[in-house]
Amino acid sequence: MSLKGFWRACMYWPVRWLTRYEVILDDTAQQVVGEKHVVYVMRSTSTTDLLVAQRALQSVGLPDPTDDLMINGQQLSRVMYLDQTDHDCAQQAITDFEKLIGAHQKDSQLNIQVMPIGLFWGRSPGQEPRQGHTMVSDVDNPGHWRKFWLVMFSGRHVLVRGSRPVALREMASQRGTTQRLAHKLARVARVHFVRMRHAVAGPKMTERQVVIQDLLDTPALKQAIADEARSKKVSEQQARKTAEKYLHEIAASYSDTLVRLLDRFMTWCWSRIYNGIHVEGGERIRALAEAGHEIVYAPCHRSHMDYLLLSYVIYKEGLVPPHIAAGINLDFFPAGPIFRRGGAFFIRRSFRGNKLYSTVFREYLNRLFQKGYPVEYFTEGGRSRTGRLLPPKTGMIAMTVQGMLRGGQRRPMSIVPVYLGYEHVMEVGTYLKELKGKSKEKESVWQVLSSLRHLRNFGQGYVSFGEPINLGEALEQLQPKWRDAITTGAEEPERPKWLTPTVNLLADQIMCRINNSAALNSINLSALIVLSSEHHAITREELISQLNLYTRILREVPYTKDAYVPEQSGAELWELAKKHDKFTVEADGIGEMIRLDGTTAIAMTYYRNNIMHMVIVPALLAAFAMGHKRFSADQAVNLLTNLHPLLAAELFISHSKSDMALWVKALLEQYVQCGLLTQLDADTYTVPKRDSASYSQLVLLARSASETVQRFAIVLELLQQAQPISRSDLEQYSVQLAERLSAIHGVNAPEFFDKKVLSTLIGTLKSEGYFTVEKSGAMVADARVDNFSDGVDLLLEPAVLQTIRQSVQQLVQREGNVTN
Repeated sequence: MSLKGFWRACMYWPVRWLTRYEVILDDTAQQVVGEKHVVYVMRSTSTTDLLVAQRALQSVGLPDPTDDLMINGQQLSRVMYLDQTDHDCAQQAITDFEKLIGAHQKDSQLNIQVMPIGLFWGRSPGQEPRQGHTMVSDVDNPGHWRKFWLVMFSGRHVLVRGSRPVALREMASQRGTTQRLAHKLARVARVHFVRMRHAVAGPKMTERQVVIQDLLDTPALKQAIADEARSKKVSEQQARKTAEKYLHEIAASYSDTLVRLLDRFMTWCWSRIYNGIHVEGGERIRALAEAGHEIVYAPCHRSHMDYLLLSYVIYKEGLVPPHIAAGINLDFFPAGPIFRRGGAFFIRRSFRGNKLYSTVFREYLNRLFQKGYPVEYFTEGGRSRTGRLLPPKTGMIAMTVQGMLRGGQRRPMSIVPVYLGYEHVMEVGTYLKELKGKSKEKESVWQVLSSLRHLRNFGQGYVSFGEPINLGEALEQLQPKWRDAITTGAEEPERPKWLTPTVNLLADQIMCRINNSAALNSINLSALIVLSSEHHAITREELISQLNLYTRILREVPYTKDAYVPEQSGAELWELAKKHDKFTVEADGIGEMIRLDGTTAIAMTYYRNNIMHMVIVPALLAAFAMGHKRFSADQAVNLLTNLHPLLAAELFISHSKSDMALWVKALLEQYVQCGLLTQLDADTYTVPKRDSASYSQLVLLARSASETVQRFAIVLELLQQAQPISRSDLEQYSVQLAERLSAIHGVNAPEFFDKKVLSTLIGTLKSEGYFTVEKSGAMVADARVDNFSDGVDLLLEPAVLQTIRQSVQQLVQREGNVTN
């Protein structure tokens, strides 16, 4: 046994007792599990690191790094070290690379996978050196004494990261000498390790007070302070104190020690209140981080749990948690100081008219970008009270784009849309009260404790990282000359004319990609079905059958490639949903009935609305079939294509208008396979017999779209019968008619008569040219409205259509009498 082997054997048990690790392998790294021809590249020459890596890699089925690799009778090292502080070590790695590449050139069948392995003890980013000091120690090879303390204090919190392997067969096939290829491979590996450390631990931290003083000395803030002093007629010293006060109000005070403690607490907490957290797209964000991107997370906002859940998931994906833009209302004791140390920086709800605060905030945000801290903000601005995505607030997106225009921003920047979903949102009861007119309660520690006093199981949580938007590439497409606006100095860039329309387009892209990553679950699917049933009651057998139908349709004709559809059967999904006590289950002599009553039915619309965008087109197609009974594919395509702009504006559907034909035809084919329709010839379809189970399934699917169709029908009928009409009158009458329809036909969805939703609908009709606006401000319907309205009317149930038409006639007659 060599001296190194003897020393490793002596240390084995102490290291095993003192350390605990977590292994994260990239998806491509998992594909080589079980293969023998794997070589590892590590930065640290530490025996302790090797012993931890040995246990970790073997636990996931990868070869033991301490075993040599035998290739055609030649004994090669399985681990290569790229220690930049040790010239002999680095040279040995290059020599080993040369041997491996040479072996491939001799054996055309050989394909060794070279996998970078990073070990992180406690994941501390370290501190930037203070003025007058220098950092001399290497964070990956800290020396024996410092390593001893790392083992003692961080040994129970070791992250082992296995990155995407490099196939040496590809390297060996490239032109060049063996030595040149070895140097190239070593250089790529070194860059990879730098980026990996940045992705896992983040950039080195700077003391909060130093950050504040540095920002106060930036040219942009100096100018803003001078302008503030001049406009408010105060001294520059007073204006500077005001700016410093704003920075203290805003700035985070990130602590990796607190984050580590919160990780342990959250792991315990989630295990108590959630059955699990389903994560999709984690590979995407790891790839972005390790490619050196500045990442901006843009999640939807359902609950105060969002802050904690997303940071926790990102941390568990092996990445540094983001700095989070949080509302100033959350800066209350003791939550505020904890959030601040967890990476939260606080923002006022509005700072219009306060130029100094605006500049201070932009400079702070820009510093985060330039230093390489990942950032998170909620584009909706606040939590959704209805379960639908809210129209985006574009202020933070605009500041992100302006950050790209700063000369110091050299790293590529990507915005990552994130879908957050829950089987139980603890604030839903509060949301219903607010929608009924109750004032929003001010956040406080007592409110948080009150929400958690009935600690229960909240089911499953869902976090889906959507398709990233590379901001540079997006700007190239939307505004090819955007680089002309980049400033070369440190001053704040001017606001280009193209910024607002470009930001609006980016905001819509973000919201659409959030919805693209939506997740179906037992609660939102069951809520959708029961709320669509007559009197909100359905038999157990019908519910299970409908669950099987919806999951089958959305698997075979997926909403997008990123949308998540559960693998469980309908029966299994119902058993999961039943555990949450949201549904009333009653048994009679025939079987079980599932029902939603009163306030519970209203609350369940929240969960249904989370996935409404995924089912609206299948539901509208079912409603079209029910209204026509016998029809051609072109007829269905024509109406749904006309409806597309209204759906896209209201539900952030990402599919283009030109995609509707393909989507509808794929659904028609699937409906035939499911028995929902019968195909008579190449282009003609008919519904099943009224007494068949398939007919009942089609009816229930069609009713999923009923509230959306009713809103469309109300506005279009008013445009037909009440023109000319002012926009304010159209909005007011639409709300009145929706309220009447709600009372007569039992529509209990809070968003059904929401003025903002109806206003968005009217605005879309205007942009599509369905009416013109006269000089007086009155709106006159286009000739197309009649046909469009008639087509929408056929999607409605006869009783509902009759109520709408009679109510509009009564309203028009009443207004005519008043005018006369």
